[in-house]
Amino acid sequence: MSVAPHDERERLLPRNEPSAEENHRTPTQFHRQYWKQGVAAVKNFRSSPSAPVLCCTFALYFLISFSRHIIEVPTIRLFELAACNEFYSHVQGAIDHDGDVHQRLCKVPDVQNELSTLTGWKFGLDAVPGLFLAIYYGSVAGKYGRKLVLLLFSTGMLLSLIWIVLICWLDGRVPIRLVWLSSLFIFIGGGQRVAKAMLFTIVSDAVEASHRTRYLSFLSSIPHITTLIAPPLSAIFMRISIWVPFEAAIGGLTLTYIIILLMPESSKLTPTPSDTITTPSCLPPEHLPPDRQPLILPTSCDNRNTEATPATTNPSTWYTEIHQLLINPSLRLSLTIFLFTPTALIAKAFVYQHASESFGWEMSSTTWLRVSQALGASLVTLFALPILSTLLHPLTLHQARLFDLAVLRASLLVAAIGFAVLWQAQASWMLVLALFICGLSEAIQPANQGLATSFVARELNARLFTTVAVVETVGKLAGGPAQSALFSIGRREGRGSLGVNFLASSVVFLLLLLLAVLVRVRR
Repeated sequence: MSVAPHDERERLLPRNEPSAEENHRTPTQFHRQYWKQGVAAVKNFRSSPSAPVLCCTFALYFLISFSRHIIEVPTIRLFELAACNEFYSHVQGAIDHDGDVHQRLCKVPDVQNELSTLTGWKFGLDAVPGLFLAIYYGSVAGKYGRKLVLLLFSTGMLLSLIWIVLICWLDGRVPIRLVWLSSLFIFIGGGQRVAKAMLFTIVSDAVEASHRTRYLSFLSSIPHITTLIAPPLSAIFMRISIWVPFEAAIGGLTLTYIIILLMPESSKLTPTPSDTITTPSCLPPEHLPPDRQPLILPTSCDNRNTEATPATTNPSTWYTEIHQLLINPSLRLSLTIFLFTPTALIAKAFVYQHASESFGWEMSSTTWLRVSQALGASLVTLFALPILSTLLHPLTLHQARLFDLAVLRASLLVAAIGFAVLWQAQASWMLVLALFICGLSEAIQPANQGLATSFVARELNARLFTTVAVVETVGKLAGGPAQSALFSIGRREGRGSLGVNFLASSVVFLLLLLLAVLVRVRR
């Protein structure tokens, strides 16, 4: 990983050198300056032409995340009920007058293995549409606008959720594994990864380079904020009826249509002056030696053009530029982390089943485990990372990359520790502690995004996040079935899973940490 010494086109953090006075400010002056900058940022934001699209983007991501998290545990409980009812369908007296089996009877190995299979393969199958269609929907967004793709996404997710509810409502009359067909509806819009790529691209394009890290961190914090709100509501709703959380999720996805229709088309935003590409760095990377490689530029950029060239919507160009991103040495670390992080993080989806099976928690009570993780994640993405970014302001491009890499290394270490504690948890409080530690590692995403975008010209932001969506989808596709198989190890009558999948995730993060430590950012 390298950067040319003359290249001052910083993508994420300010590129001015700190003055002698700034280097000798006291902590009190640092905090006072931080709040002054915060107030100034709010005033500038309100008058910014990007404010409407940013507000809509944040609100849209909130509703998407809320709708996903409020049904996380209820979906597992519905799958468990269906598998349990199938298993006890011929056992006299096992099914009560409401047509369900008591949770205690559902903890037998056959039912829990089926639940692991349902959950793991559902994760994997949900990733398939994004794998095949992320690049296609990226080119569609470039040609017809991002709002169209977001509308298709909401439609696909809504139909998928309705299908799951229908199959579980027909419990006993149709095979429960038909819920896997819900993934077919996700081909409409491409699923969560495509929508996430669109939203992060919108923020990257709408915000000046000097503020981009902060806004990406705030956007990354939204799923963690919703996990502070949605799980407690889900626990309350589940005590009323198992179907109420799904009604709330359907309502949330329906509201996304209103926000998308009100959202200005972000692809029409005018690039900021600081994002303009100038020569002599408009030479394509292959014309320079590896240790002098500039930022990655669009294929339409040449050394005769001193202005930023509008990105083309030709699908063949998309594939060419995405291939350029995939093979570029500067992005190898980031793309490797983007690939294996989803594979390891899927293990968290099995924590609820683990708590219910091994520690006797009621499924509705396991929603509170999410709150523990969300507290740690919010602490990092909403406070620690933005404050650090501000206190270290301003940074050169090289310093910004070193900062992102340091945050990335620390977060990978924390993630490895969190999953190791989760594997060794012998009591409920250890589960809560382990998830809090895992939450503290959530800076992996914004730090890795910051590092990756620092090597990419603004015109390639959409390509980069589409590439990330594809890479993460591959990791998720492999991770679902693999985590399901690992979680089933050691399960027998009277004893739950050994949690080998949590150990495997810890090892993955340790290997990624080793890779990150070996990487050097040279001037």
